[in-house]
Amino acid sequence: MEILVIALIPLSFLLLGAGFLVVAQVSGFVQSAFFNQRHNFSNMVIQQYMERITLAQGQLYQRKQELEVMSGKLSLSNQELGRLNDMKSKFLSMVVHDVRTPLASIKGFSELLVKKNLGEREAGYLKNIVSSTEQLGRLISDLTDLAMIEAGKLKMEKMIFNFPDLAKDILPGLSINAQNKGVELVVHDFPDGVLVDGDKFRLSQVFMNLVNNAIKFTPAGKRVEVSFRREGKYMNTSVKDSGIGIHPSETRKIFEKFYQARHQKDEKLRKQGWGLGLCIAQEVVRAHKGDIGAASPGLGKGSTFWFKIPAGV
Repeated sequence: MEILVIALIPLSFLLLGAGFLVVAQVSGFVQSAFFNQRHNFSNMVIQQYMERITLAQGQLYQRKQELEVMSGKLSLSNQELGRLNDMKSKFLSMVVHDVRTPLASIKGFSELLVKKNLGEREAGYLKNIVSSTEQLGRLISDLTDLAMIEAGKLKMEKMIFNFPDLAKDILPGLSINAQNKGVELVVHDFPDGVLVDGDKFRLSQVFMNLVNNAIKFTPAGKRVEVSFRREGKYMNTSVKDSGIGIHPSETRKIFEKFYQARHQKDEKLRKQGWGLGLCIAQEVVRAHKGDIGAASPGLGKGSTFWFKIPAGV
């Protein structure tokens, strides 16, 4: 009996070992199948991404070719625009030169005839001629400055001078313009001697433009205020009117050349300007490394124009 038990034990272990072997083989087969399936899935995903990358590369190449074609056309367009701009500048210079001389003659002879003992009607006609020639003269002057700006030839002849003296020299003539319009021109105190390094003629042009505009757009019986103040290293000049005001959408646009306020309903006032004065003023101020701008509470509430330039002691 003992011999039988001893003989059976090795057989049990043998059967158990065989069972483990079968399980191991089945488990290995399942794992192998799982890894093969996973590997095939990974390959499929990778292949899909490769196909998408290839498609994207093809589209990118196509867009690159289209961009090169567009760049070539844009280059040609820029060259054509440059050529047309040069033609416009040359034409503008020719017109200004050809008109200035006969205009001066018309004005000169008209002023001589006004001094003659003519009838009231004839004298009125001549005054209208003189007034019209002065208006055209201002247009010619603005067009000359515009042509110089576009050609990059607007030069500043700078010198050190006392800025308040500039305003004091100009204000008497501006006061007469205000009186003729029935507008009160109020000038606040000047700061004590403020020296600036700038082109006195060009800065005078900016100052006159802002004040004359304020007078022109302010109704009779209203007020225009001019003030000066030192702001750090800058000298600030502001002109406040009681006119039509500025629509918020036009605060920046009014400094563009030939731009006129769309909300200005008075056609007579619109015809008195060409939308060049503020554009030229902006170029002059920028050439002095300064700044210029406008602000308004809204239509019908007046506006304030200002410019500032670097100042010394």
